[in-house]
Amino acid sequence: MLQRQEYMSKITDKLAILSHKIELNACLNLTDINIHAEYFFCDLLNLVYGYSLINLNTVTINAKSIDLMDAGKRVAFQITSTSDFKKIKHTIDGFVETDNINKIDRLIVLILTKKKKYKAETYGEKFVINISKDVWDYTTLIKDINNLPNNKMKTVYDCIVGHIPDVVSQKAPKEVATILGMIKILSQEDHPLIGNGFIDEPDPERKINKRFAAYARYLMDIYTPLISIYAGILNDIRQSSDTGMLNINKLSAYLKRFSNTVLDECNDDPVRALNKMTDYYSTRLIADGVDYDDSAIQYYLIDNMIRCNVFPNKVESVC
Repeated sequence: MLQRQEYMSKITDKLAILSHKIELNACLNLTDINIHAEYFFCDLLNLVYGYSLINLNTVTINAKSIDLMDAGKRVAFQITSTSDFKKIKHTIDGFVETDNINKIDRLIVLILTKKKKYKAETYGEKFVINISKDVWDYTTLIKDINNLPNNKMKTVYDCIVGHIPDVVSQKAPKEVATILGMIKILSQEDHPLIGNGFIDEPDPERKINKRFAAYARYLMDIYTPLISIYAGILNDIRQSSDTGMLNINKLSAYLKRFSNTVLDECNDDPVRALNKMTDYYSTRLIADGVDYDDSAIQYYLIDNMIRCNVFPNKVESVC
């Protein structure tokens, strides 16, 4: 039982880290990792579900609307880092225009980041997709992997460990203390909860690729190396923290207002603004007696930038 728990813990961590890395790359319009992800998930899906999927992009470059197909079981997958409902619609609309519509009965959209809460239950006329059953993300895979027998779970574990580099499992007290200290400071700030003209629905791609396009490569070069160190720590803290929903909302609202003020002071330069915010929170953590880690502060801020809590898009502007 303990070995099974160890397998699932490692599988969950690695798939979560991969999803987060793909999300960061997608936000910065860097999609090379998606190509490698197609091959990885082809192998993984075959192991978990007993499919014989082939990557159609090895046969036809940029195969239309589907990436993986098992002709025998008449199932196909579209692998995408885009979670918007319009991507699902585009996939189905494009798929019905191909000959593959006569070859499969089920089309699954596997979102490499995190799927949203879609209002529609189904989509399509000539070919209908069930949104709740046929739009997946990595959490769908984790649930199904957890139901596998031990020997098959071990095979899946070996596949994932072989494909995804290890993350730092030892959570250094300084790193954890820094992120917990940031959450404590932000969730206790006294400020209104409403957004004051900021868009509530995150739209990081529009913000970073258009509003901060000139800084995208620099941000990637600085922050990508931090993912393997801090993403697992932050994920664990989010899952285990006793911070209530009210405080989470306060944290988000404060970050939006404060980061927007700093960005204005830095003439819309996100790099200068992030550095200024890092210095500010370093001072706050010192005042609270926290032995802080600069890189942990930076990672926490860029993570919230991707989530659009830092430098939020405004209602009145096209970011």
